[in-house]
Amino acid sequence: MSGIVLALITRNSLSQLGSLFKRVLESSLQVPYHAIILVDDGSDGTREYVERFARMHGKEVVATSSRLYGFGRPTRATARQTAIDVFFENFSDEWLFFLDDDAVLRPGWWRDVERYTREERVGEIWGVNWEANEARRRLLEKLGYRQPDYLIEAFRVRGGTHDTLYRRAALKGASIPPCLHELEDAYLHHWVLCNGWEYRVSLVGVYHRNPRRASRHPYMLATSMFAIMIGLVDGYTGGVRDYFTLLRPILGFARLLPAYISVYGFTRGLREAIEAQYSKLVRRYWLIRAARVLRDKLGRVRGIDVCGLMRDGETLRKVLCG
Repeated sequence: MSGIVLALITRNSLSQLGSLFKRVLESSLQVPYHAIILVDDGSDGTREYVERFARMHGKEVVATSSRLYGFGRPTRATARQTAIDVFFENFSDEWLFFLDDDAVLRPGWWRDVERYTREERVGEIWGVNWEANEARRRLLEKLGYRQPDYLIEAFRVRGGTHDTLYRRAALKGASIPPCLHELEDAYLHHWVLCNGWEYRVSLVGVYHRNPRRASRHPYMLATSMFAIMIGLVDGYTGGVRDYFTLLRPILGFARLLPAYISVYGFTRGLREAIEAQYSKLVRRYWLIRAARVLRDKLGRVRGIDVCGLMRDGETLRKVLCG
């Protein structure tokens, strides 16, 4: 196995996560990386903290802000792409290791993962993002989801960068559309697959903080279009009848509410259930809009040659970012 470089994407992580962020860094020390690429778009002292951590543990640091790639503002896509470009420009190591700022590596992560780095056709190694919040774990069980099957199946389609090693050759040529503020990890996963590489999954994985609610960012249309392209959702055709699917989150509220109440109690359970279903409603609305835009731009919604579009990065950027 050749060398490893750790990549951290941060934005005010120290002030927002506090001791959790410090635990993330401490847990990373089980991995034999020699350098850290820090892409920090915040202003709270996270960069200085990581630099002190690196000096204390004898790690090299390359710290920077997101390159914008001609876009108007930094996104998770620009931060992720910046880390990749810095990796290729400054290091010759074989592996780039992305670790989320709220993902604590479980003991034994590296012992389990190291064997996969010796497989020549493996370009991506991911660890299961175990839910760190006990209440949410119980809620998933109440709703009929079995971990880790649910999480692995989600990764198979969506990918994830919570704790993911990427082989240098598997990343070569990747160009994430800068408007892909969500699903930039899905882009990387499908880039690896489109170029003939295999992935492996470690069941050791990480304890992942309670996932954030679906954000209402200005790039929902791009995210939704890419979700349809990679098959993360199905059934949207861009037609008027799709708007009837907006009823599903509303009609499903009564069915899901007992599970939320049994886990969180009545008041919080009601609030959590409303927020969850509202989030689904927002997602469906944007997916419907995205399907119509895809039909206008590409002439189809299903059967899109995603790999072809990804290899023609400029065309994919135009489709998603306008």
